[in-house]
This record gives sequence, structure tokens and C-alpha cells, in this order.
Amino acid sequence: MNSDPIATSPLGYRTAIVPGFNPDPSMIRVGNDYFLITSSFEYFPGIPIYHSTDLVNWKLINHVLTRRSQLDLRTVEAGGGIFAPTIREHRGRIYVTCCQMQKSDSLGGYKVSDADRVTDKRHV
Repeated sequence: MNSDPIATSPLGYRTAIVPGFNPDPSMIRVGNDYFLITSSFEYFPGIPIYHSTDLVNWKLINHVLTRRSQLDLRTVEAGGGIFAPTIREHRGRIYVTCCQMQKSDSLGGYKVSDADRVTDKRHV
């Protein structure tokens, strides 16, 4: 019996792409490289970036939102923050877009604003 808490498939690969707290993954392939990002909610730095060349072994290489000028979460309540990022590549550039959710006291609901950053893949 396998004692690994993440089951191994008949092909020998683990069923979890990135273990731990990594919700809403979005992934791209650029040449032989794979990049995966996930939601970070009210945690800073925002939107972790993982890299792999085989879809089995992943390494956290950076975060998309690393400065307070990009993302100020000091007043975000639980349940707010960065949701559902997506990553795409076009003509050598990697693009990330996402939503920033924050409770709105006046509306009693959520106010959604866009957050984005362009990263040259040569610097990731």
C-alpha cells in the first residue's frame, strides 16, 4: 500500500499538480516550460507563479504582485482579495489578469476591479 497521502495513478504520476493551498490554477506551456498560477485571496505577495518542465515537479519561482503599489491588501476583509487569475502567452510576453474582490459596505455586496501586470518571460 502506498503511504503517500497523494495517490499515484497507474502511470506513476501524482494526482495533485501542486500540493497544498493552490486554488483556481491556470497554466500555459511556452516551449518546453510550463507556468502555473493560482488565486492568493487576501494573502501577500499575490498570485504565486510555479514552473515545471515535466508537469510533475513544480517549483515556486516568484509572485505576480510583489509590491504594495500593485496590490494593497491592508484593508481587505476575509473572503476578499485576488480571485481567479488567468495566464496567457502572446508573442513572447506572458500576461496575467485577475479580479480583486472587496466587500463594499455601501452596496452590501462585492466590488470587483481588474488587476493586471505584464511580465517578459525572459525575466520570470
